Amino acid sequence: MKKKKRMIWIGTAILLAVVGYYGVMSGSQAVKVDTGTVSSGDIDEYVAETAVVQMADHTSVYAEEGGRIIEVMAEVGDTVKKGEVLARLDDREVDLQIQALEAKKQSAVAQYQEAKEPADQEEINKLKAQLQSAQVSYNEAKRVAENNKALYESGAISLDAYQDSLTQLAAEKSGLETARSDLAVAQKGASANVREQYEGQIGEIEAQIGLLQKQSNDLTIKAPMDGVVMAKEIEPGSFVQPGTLLFEMGDQKGIFLESDILADEIADVKQGATVFMENEDLGIKDGKGTVRKIYPKAFSKTSELGIEQKRVKVEIAFANNMEILKPGYELDIKIITQSKKDTLLIDENAVFEYQGKDHVFAIENGRAKLRAIEKGIESDEKVEVLKGLKEGEKIILSPDEKIEDGTKVK
Repeated sequence: MKKKKRMIWIGTAILLAVVGYYGVMSGSQAVKVDTGTVSSGDIDEYVAETAVVQMADHTSVYAEEGGRIIEVMAEVGDTVKKGEVLARLDDREVDLQIQALEAKKQSAVAQYQEAKEPADQEEINKLKAQLQSAQVSYNEAKRVAENNKALYESGAISLDAYQDSLTQLAAEKSGLETARSDLAVAQKGASANVREQYEGQIGEIEAQIGLLQKQSNDLTIKAPMDGVVMAKEIEPGSFVQPGTLLFEMGDQKGIFLESDILADEIADVKQGATVFMENEDLGIKDGKGTVRKIYPKAFSKTSELGIEQKRVKVEIAFANNMEILKPGYELDIKIITQSKKDTLLIDENAVFEYQGKDHVFAIENGRAKLRAIEKGIESDEKVEVLKGLKEGEKIILSPDEKIEDGTKVK
């Protein structure tokens, strides 16, 4: 009897252990999960990128001439007007050259005026007397030459004597022609040829002066536009060569954003699209703008990871006042590519891919139910659901490998 009773107790203990085990196992089948609710709301799909503040109107000021900087009037941050002097180079040598040429020109002009004006009456009378004397000398030389010809032909004088008279006649004729010319010049002024020579000389001097005056003007550096001095690359006493960068200027009233968008994302970006922008360091959280320009050509750019990418530049206009921004500042932007209003939304971490399709685990009667869905647009944390779920349904967030179709959850 003791043995039988002992066997009964052993059997009872085993039964209780088995029941207890299955009771524990039965309780552990309800897996604790995080859940979300299918809700209705608005969603924006966007391209996220970094943008840099640029100026619509900006320019670089370069040295046209080389030399030593003797004065710098503008500093970084100064607001200047177009034509205002920014700096000066040493122009003393150029000024001396201009002064020398001006004196040379003045002398040439005086000679030109004297040459083209008739001589005074006293000078003319003197030249007339010289002409009369030359005429008398010529007539006498002509008479002697004619007589000597007859004497030579009769054998009264030698050939040399006759030729000497001819030579004297030629000399007197030349003197007569010179006297006539001098009188004509004195009475009429210089000939057209002489005047042209003087005019050419004066014109050449004026051209040289013009070049030096331009050089002198270029030694005074002036602002090419109204704006702000953004950078200054020179100091007094420094030497510069032609083409040296001196200043950078811009108009801060016309700032905009510039961003380089990946080529495979640019197709979704449209001109006029809304852009949201922020910069935590600057306290900008609700900045807004629009895409105003999409460049027609892509370019290559190396990423921070050293990967060469094709990108397209876009320009973004500000929709609200951004006086705090300065050229070169960076902002994080979101270019809205699609927007939906009052549509079904779920948390993006509820969605996973199964057998090549998007799925979620919906909760039905306390159990996980595998449900295929069709997604619409996506944002940071939300996904639009086009098919497969209804508003108000519960879904499992971030399901792990323990969750299967039919798993009891709590």
